Amino acid sequence: MKLYFDDEAFDGQLQRTVGKCDAGMANVGECLYIASQIAPGDRDSWYTAWSGFAAGLARQADRAAQGGHAASAAGLRLRAAEYFRQAFFWHRDDLDGQALRSAFRASVDAFRKALPDLPRPGRIVAGDTPGYLFTPPGAGPFPTILHIGGYDNTAEELYASAYPALDRGWAFVMLDGPGQGSVLYERRVPQRPDWEQVVPGMFELVAGLPGVDAKRIALVGRSFGGVLAPRGAAATPQLAALIVDPGQYDMAAGLAVRLGKLWPHIDDPAAKPRFDALLQMPGMRTLLGPRMVTNGVADPQAYFQDMRRYSCAELAPSIRCPSFVADNETDLVSTGQGKLLYDAMTCPKTFRRFTRAEGAEGHCEGMAQIVFWTAAFDWLDTTLR
Repeated sequence: MKLYFDDEAFDGQLQRTVGKCDAGMANVGECLYIASQIAPGDRDSWYTAWSGFAAGLARQADRAAQGGHAASAAGLRLRAAEYFRQAFFWHRDDLDGQALRSAFRASVDAFRKALPDLPRPGRIVAGDTPGYLFTPPGAGPFPTILHIGGYDNTAEELYASAYPALDRGWAFVMLDGPGQGSVLYERRVPQRPDWEQVVPGMFELVAGLPGVDAKRIALVGRSFGGVLAPRGAAATPQLAALIVDPGQYDMAAGLAVRLGKLWPHIDDPAAKPRFDALLQMPGMRTLLGPRMVTNGVADPQAYFQDMRRYSCAELAPSIRCPSFVADNETDLVSTGQGKLLYDAMTCPKTFRRFTRAEGAEGHCEGMAQIVFWTAAFDWLDTTLR
């Protein structure tokens, strides 16, 4: 489904932000105006348009706060945080680049300034996997969502998924892990496949937070989190439930299809120039540059070699908690791997394929986030009742 840009990558990212309108992190009119200021395919004009508008919202928020309009200031800062995040999206290929460093810090600052004045104020969670905690009214303890990000999420962005939890009496924790948000951009810790070594520590961190019911913590992994979360769940038997969207079984399988005849040469040192040549294509350079940085590798061949480690094939049968595995009939990222993961799991499980007819077209249900969360929480409420 096209929203504004003919360029599918640009339009997909625009839709990603528009999908946060329900959470107050975006506004359709603002997003479409920003889009109108962008030269198609020009990542610098993308940065200028998003960051410039975000900076204006941040200044407006400061004036609103000075005038005693705390709720207005918080709303403006939420949108500024998302627009600043969107600004640096195409500049993630250089951790030292001014565009990334400036916009990321501005996004975090805007989000944290909003925390005290949100309808349900949040608190910062410190540690090796930092993030935020939000709790519904009351003393608790509350059933809790532990939400990890995907390949390019930040913990701040995940606030867009907090309100469906809070409205249903759930606490919500979003954390950055290796290769994500502040852990990558500020601590320079790259992505790693063995989240079975990461999630147990996250669980212990969350279980000790005020208001959290340690016996009712559900792990959620979306996008690239669909391969990280299952691995983590396999080593965290204390989890009450697992939700993945889309489920990812073996990342190498999808890459092999995309690379075609080049894939059999992935371990051939003599083929390195052929892999390096991919960076001469603008689209592939835009795709691979940030991914190589995220994985902490120096060239495309090393990146594809590294991605073979991201698989749930061995660990999927070890997951014991009830699991909700989602996929989407039009998700070009998952390519149907949700069902493969589901079939490999031996725990109590439910599979749900979202459809275009629901208005939930695309990766992680596109702009129809409420469709996903309604189904996920109905399953949680039934499963953990």
